[in-house]
Amino acid sequence: MSYTPLLTILLVLVVGAAITLTVLFYAQRKGHFDNLKSEAYVIFDDDEPVGEPQDQVFDAPDEPTGTPDPEA
Repeated sequence: MSYTPLLTILLVLVVGAAITLTVLFYAQRKGHFDNLKSEAYVIFDDDEPVGEPQDQVFDAPDEPTGTPDPEA
């Protein structure tokens, strides 16, 4: 029984984990994780301020939909 395929998979996993950790530590050192909340507000502007929804997608409709028409 050969362990070559298992060792290959383990090597790929270890190298992938090392690359992932290297990138994460590099991003942390460069300050990419310093202020995560500020970028969440970039999509808002004066036309749609934070906390004031401008669309009525989640609002209940005036009349119920899907009810049968009594005249039909």
